[in-house]
Amino acid sequence: MFLTARHCLAGATLCLSTAAMALGVPAWAFEVTPHRAIYDMALQSSRGGGDIADVRGTMQFEWADSCDGWTVDQRSVMTFLYNTGDQVDLGWNLVSWESKDGLRYRFYVRKFQNGEMYEELRGDARLDGPGKGGVAEYTLPDPKRVHLPAGALFPTTHSLALLEHADAGKPFLWAYVFDGSDEEGLFGVSGIISDRREPQGVDDARSPLLFAGPSWHVALAFFPATGQGAEPEHEQALRIHANGVVEDLVLDYGDFTVSATLKKLEKLPPADC
Repeated sequence: MFLTARHCLAGATLCLSTAAMALGVPAWAFEVTPHRAIYDMALQSSRGGGDIADVRGTMQFEWADSCDGWTVDQRSVMTFLYNTGDQVDLGWNLVSWESKDGLRYRFYVRKFQNGEMYEELRGDARLDGPGKGGVAEYTLPDPKRVHLPAGALFPTTHSLALLEHADAGKPFLWAYVFDGSDEEGLFGVSGIISDRREPQGVDDARSPLLFAGPSWHVALAFFPATGQGAEPEHEQALRIHANGVVEDLVLDYGDFTVSATLKKLEKLPPADC
């Protein structure tokens, strides 16, 4: 989401086993509420004499309905202050579209350092059917094909499936995920779901989107696509609501952690289909 291309919020972090997929368009019990969320980013902890002295930044995440699919626009800007006194500004932008049957996915990623773009990725991916494999074709930075194994899923399908599993009381998920956020774009995610909470009234100081249904705590570990045996590259903890809104996000990079605090949340207008 932030430090490397593997760190995407919500859609790219939420996975399931292929057994949850039915033939044709998945009939999800949950519906995402199109919304825009803004988060404040800050260093939460630094371990073992790490190089990071402070982290500050913001992230905007927009999840919208485009009639034939879902679009995501995620933009983050973070400033890293090192113990040496050096400062680095990092930016990351992902724009994607995913068909509502979960079989097609388009992506465009840009990464910035100190205001200069240093990497750009663009491509189109498809699966041959529910639970089947497929292929991703990059046009940037260079033409390239990436094989997607059977059961690989795209971001919005992951999110909806995680909510299905959470509501069914299934605590563990594992899947291969493709989001196109680096030159491989494919990784494995292990997820543990716990702590279901029902809304307790409505707090007028917060968005009503946070009180529209239950929520769950989710712990996620991201692995290289070679399998579960390796150490995770990155871990996350978050609370996801039944309408797709994410809050209380913590990103764990090993020697330091970054918290993302939800500061603004608004519902987007429905698509004019």
